[in-house]
Order: sequence, then structure tokens, then C-alpha cells
Amino acid sequence: MMIVDLIDEVDFKEKMLGIGVPAKDCQTLAATEQTTKDWLASNPNNISVLKSAVDELIATQATILPEVHQVMTRLLQND
Repeated sequence: MMIVDLIDEVDFKEKMLGIGVPAKDCQTLAATEQTTKDWLASNPNNISVLKSAVDELIATQATILPEVHQVMTRLLQND
């Protein structure tokens, strides 16, 4: 049996909470994306914090669920 490290929406949400995004535990991935966009809009300097957090997730070399990867890509394209 092979065990794979996986980054899912829960991991992504926890990372966003860790950097100060005012997300809620019960939010969907789409809602977390919107909350993160609003957080970035309220302070554009937060983009550097977001980039660092995304880089940390990628650096783990874990498998990132495609929908989570798409959200990360969209958020970083808005800078």
C-alpha cells in the first residue's frame, strides 16, 4: 500500500487561517477563495504573505488536489 501526502481544501483553509485570512472552518473551498480575495483587496500588501504561504504548500512536495491548485493559481494571478 502506498501512502501519499495530500493537500486538500482543509489543508488550504488551515494555511489561509494561519496567515490571517478571516475564513471560517465551515466554508467551502469557493467561499475560502472569495474570503481570501476580499482579504487581499483590503490590503494589497498581503499578496507577499499569500505567495509565501503557497510556496510553502508547494515546497512540501505533497500532491495538491487539482481544485486547490486552481484556487491557488487564480489567487496569485490577481496580484
